[in-house]
Amino acid sequence: MGDDIYVEARTWFADRWDPELTVGAWWTMLAASGWGLPWWPADRYGRGLSHIDTIAVDRARADVGAFGPPNGIGVTLVAPTLFAHGPSRLTDRFLPDIVHGRSMWCQLFSEPSAGSDLAGLTTRAEADGDTWVINGQKVWTSGGHLADWAVLMARTDPDAPKHRGITFFVIDMHQPGVEVRPLRDMTGDAEFNEVFLTDAVVHRHDIIGALNDGWRPAMTMLTVERDLDAVGHDGGGDVINAVDLTLPVGQIQHEQLHGTASSGFSYSSGARKDEVTLAYVNARRALTDPVLRQAAVRAVIERRVLDWNGAREVSPSAAKVQNADLCRHLRDLGFAGGGMASQLGRPDQPDGGHFLKSALFAQGMSLAGGTDQIQRNIVGERVLGLPKEPS
Repeated sequence: MGDDIYVEARTWFADRWDPELTVGAWWTMLAASGWGLPWWPADRYGRGLSHIDTIAVDRARADVGAFGPPNGIGVTLVAPTLFAHGPSRLTDRFLPDIVHGRSMWCQLFSEPSAGSDLAGLTTRAEADGDTWVINGQKVWTSGGHLADWAVLMARTDPDAPKHRGITFFVIDMHQPGVEVRPLRDMTGDAEFNEVFLTDAVVHRHDIIGALNDGWRPAMTMLTVERDLDAVGHDGGGDVINAVDLTLPVGQIQHEQLHGTASSGFSYSSGARKDEVTLAYVNARRALTDPVLRQAAVRAVIERRVLDWNGAREVSPSAAKVQNADLCRHLRDLGFAGGGMASQLGRPDQPDGGHFLKSALFAQGMSLAGGTDQIQRNIVGERVLGLPKEPS
């Protein structure tokens, strides 16, 4: 099926790709065609394709040189959770802005005292007429400083067992009761944030799933995240933050490729980390070193196993651990192959310093979406049926 999908998709992209179009016009075409986010349902701006067929579409787009769809949490996590849990009024309300790149989203999940033990969250939501009043603190919020909307886990029944009494809200990030403070990481970026909620409000209808049953949609979202992490697939798009929809799409693509964006946007490379690292190592050492060549072969094999497991729908927790290991392997390969230059993050490096940032972030793959240790527990207890750890 993948070959036929590739030919069909490549024909569509070749016939319509025009870098002179505005970003907004191009994304509108992608949304209408379903080729931008082909893994979304056919009646919701997608084509209902499998992971393998989606990879074929991504490859077809890349071969033509066409720009990708909007990317980010709204595309990759919020939309699939809405597909699974609704209600339809929220899907109808938020999906158009997500698919056309008009809104940015973040997750208000982790708290200072509730990271891996997410059910231990203490952020409270109290009913007040037609609204819920939210008070609490969240941390490690990716893109919170750019988000228009967030999905929020808050405790609505403090007397219920900790996995119950939690509700999954949609909250406006631009209201006075929401304060976002940046957290700068070792890459030099401030992608993460801590968010303080002080009498913030949510309308009583802005609930995904059911009242006091927020654990189910939250776990759906985390499963989707682990699925994407497991196969190294981030939705297929290039832009992961806000972008001016009136600019020519070719200009944004040029800035993305050359790292010259001046407006504070951050970009996904559009290529997978293994491809970026192997190209970097090849450029530095031409892979003439037999030890490096063997390490590169191992990386290619691991990537193909991940793609194969993705097609077989292997436990996302198991595959996520494997992908985290691959990211660390690629980091070490890049440092070994790039020599001293690989440790410089300056723009005048051959790759613009992008490898170093990717390498510094590699360990984060073992933490984001649930630590490796948590994933191994899930595999042991839920897949292999081993006894649970003592409480």
